[in-house]
Amino acid sequence: MHIGIIGAGNVGVGVADALTYLGIGKKITLYNRHIEKALGEIWDLSDATPLLRGTMEFVATDDYNDLSNCEIIVITAGIKQKKGQNRLELLGENYKIVKNIIENLDRVNLEAKIIIVTNPVDILTKIAIKISKRDKNYIFGSGTVLDSIRFREAIGEKIKVNRRNIYAYIIGEHGDSEFPLWSACRIGPVELDSFDIENLEEFKKEISDKVRQRAYEIIKKKGFTKQAIVTSVALLVKSIIFNEKGVYTVSVPINDIWMY
Repeated sequence: MHIGIIGAGNVGVGVADALTYLGIGKKITLYNRHIEKALGEIWDLSDATPLLRGTMEFVATDDYNDLSNCEIIVITAGIKQKKGQNRLELLGENYKIVKNIIENLDRVNLEAKIIIVTNPVDILTKIAIKISKRDKNYIFGSGTVLDSIRFREAIGEKIKVNRRNIYAYIIGEHGDSEFPLWSACRIGPVELDSFDIENLEEFKKEISDKVRQRAYEIIKKKGFTKQAIVTSVALLVKSIIFNEKGVYTVSVPINDIWMY
């Protein structure tokens, strides 16, 4: 499985790292406008592979033609969210970047599945689907996959249950208007509302606020988010490769009205 990554910033390199450490895929091609940055990252990563199980081939490029044989392409390129900035404020510049990328990918490879990670991910996924000539089912965004994982973790910490036994989802925009699907929240087979939780409404508000603000808090502390989102994307790639038929809250068209 040949995986392409567009953008050698924190998230793009992080996706390459996660795929390598988790042993997902056989070849990774990292595209970046400035080839020196991509080369440095790929050389550094390839030096780590002798310490890991399995083998993987790495390519650095500034030429879209080198992505022509990729089966999955992850788009992470774009300006990053700054302290105090919301995701929607990134749209202007990132629209131009993603539009250019999609047009170039359509030119060299119409068969690859594309995962959009660049923010605001939901709007940019919609734009990519509308612009691209490829099968519309071949493009989706990372959506609220990470938010849903944060949601389960926050619930688990609060009620002392392993998150692997918690089934709960954040849906809507990956941003300030996202919301928890409390009605579908289950702890094993049991509805959350059946648990003896003191001040349930306060509990729900606290969890919702924590999940919604998590990225802002991380950006405030370190300047960007990386580890969690790249691991989420690696799991999406793995699900495609192995046809795992998993359930994820990704950015996809609901119907023709949404798309057009």
